Formats: sequence, C-alpha cells, structure tokens
Amino acid sequence: MSRKSLIFSFILLSVSIMFCQNIHKEFPVLNGPYFGQKPPGTTPEVFMPEIFNMYKYLHGKLLFSPDGKEVFWVINTTDSNREPFNKNLFIKQKNDGTWISPEESFFSTAQKENGPTYTADGNRLFYQSRAAFSGDEGSKDIDIWFRERIGDKWSSPYNIGPPINTCEDESQPWIAKDSSIYFCRDNKNIVNGKSGGSDIYYSKFANGKYLEPVILGSEINSEFADTEPTMAPDNSYILFISNRPCGYSRMMNLYVSFKSLDGKWTEAICLSHILKIDNIWFPTLSYDGKYLFFCGGYPVPNGGYSNSNYYWVSTEMIEELNPYYKK
Repeated sequence: MSRKSLIFSFILLSVSIMFCQNIHKEFPVLNGPYFGQKPPGTTPEVFMPEIFNMYKYLHGKLLFSPDGKEVFWVINTTDSNREPFNKNLFIKQKNDGTWISPEESFFSTAQKENGPTYTADGNRLFYQSRAAFSGDEGSKDIDIWFRERIGDKWSSPYNIGPPINTCEDESQPWIAKDSSIYFCRDNKNIVNGKSGGSDIYYSKFANGKYLEPVILGSEINSEFADTEPTMAPDNSYILFISNRPCGYSRMMNLYVSFKSLDGKWTEAICLSHILKIDNIWFPTLSYDGKYLFFCGGYPVPNGGYSNSNYYWVSTEMIEELNPYYKK
C-alpha cells in the first residue's frame, strides 16, 4: 500500500472512531414515542437538534417505522474545508421504551442509497440505489430496491425490476398503505437554466406485482423538478417538493394535492407559504398520518448544510386545506 493510501486510510479510521466515541458520549437518555417529545401543533418546530444536528450535515429523509420504534436518517457533507463525511444511520427503541445510541445502517453511501420507505406492516423497506446487479462491477443508473425484515435483521437487497425500473433514474419511492408505489423518474428537461429533474409516477400493486406506471397529471407534475412524493395513509393527499416558480423559497418548496372520491387530483397548493420555512426537502409522514417531518434550510457558502434543521408539524394544517375533508 502506498504512503498516500495509508494516510487516507488512517484519516477515515480516525473519523470513524471519533464519530463512534462522540455519538455514544453525547447521546441522551430518551424514552417513549418520538423520543418523548411533546407533539407539535400547526406551527413547525425543530425536531431533536441535539441528536439529528450533532454533525450539522443533513441530506435525507427522517423516517420513522410504522410502529415508531426505529428511525433512519443521513449525515452528508462535501464541504471543501473538511474531509467528506457521510453516514447512513438508524436508531432503535428497546422493549422498555428507551432509545439506543445511533448505529450505522446497511445503506451504502458509495452507492448513494437513500430515500427509504416502509410498507405499512413494516416488513419491507424500499429505497433508491446506484448498486449494480449481482455479478456486475461498479454502479449504474438509480433504481429502486427493497429488503425484507427477517426477525430483527434485514435480508439481502432485491431490485424491484421492471416495469418500475428502466434505463432512466428511478428514485424517491413511497409505498402507500394499499402497497401501490409512488416514485420519481428522470425527465431530462431543462427550463430557464434549471434541470427538470424528475416527474412523479404511480404504479398499482395487483396480483402480487406492480402494474405499468402512470405519470401523474399536470395538477402535480410540471416542467420543473417535481420529486419526493409522500402519500397520506388514507390516500387523501400527496405531498411533494418542486422548484417551480412562485414558491415561498428560491429553491425547493413543499406542495400538496388532494384526491377526490372519483380519483381526481386538485391543483397543487404551495404549503411552504404557510409553513414559512425556506428550501424544504425530504418530506415524510408518520405512518398514522398525524405528523409531517421535513428538512428545511439553505446550504452554507462553503458546502454542507449546517443551516438546516429537521422539523415536524401536525398534519391538521394540511387537513384544514382539504376541500373534501369533513371533521
């Protein structure tokens, strides 16, 4: 091994050791649902910065399992003034209700694995990855994969295959309660110098397989980037982010579209104007539909996301906007 490689390996080892020491030293004793935090109202509140902002770099969903007993999130930085620092982490709750210190998850940072979503029973975890197929070398375009829960562990990864995955990038899956999947597919468009990024698709799960995906209509998709779909448990609305004009933020904004009884979608409403949080990314819902989690804030000039926070808010503020909602 060359001297340069030895130095690089030593740096990585030192960072890993420092991470493990700090994360265990600083992790507080926490009990109960959502780490024992008082649930928010209809005004967004920063969620647990003493844990999730420990290293300031946020770049992924904050996702709780359907039973609320484990949570995934991502630490990521390409800060030019620091060594790259990337971690895919999860925290579990013990049987006595206390939470253990964060541990590294099975997600690969090298293959850009992110965007996790559970099935409603918590027994499958879907996510995006650049991993190559078994036997191939290197990485490929982004596909959607899943793992199955086996006791307290997870299986080897499975590629979901066609008709969901194609030679384009498929990413940011969300599994609805009826097992249908909402996801993004690269559209290659460029508008006013901005990358179009992706459109949102839907595929129904029937007879043990996914049907041919259908692109959602103009009520939701635009010529700009529309991504990160998240469905309400009762399928009454879909959340997503977009960089289309007239949002609250100059970057990404959160939108909602409501579904009528005949299956039609309303014109999307920009929730960022109501939440008043800049640059919203990675929306997720608790699996009981009571709380919305998201990341908000701008990157700092020298890289990283040290101005970002995870937030949570009651979904009552969304339900009040629903023209079909009855209390």
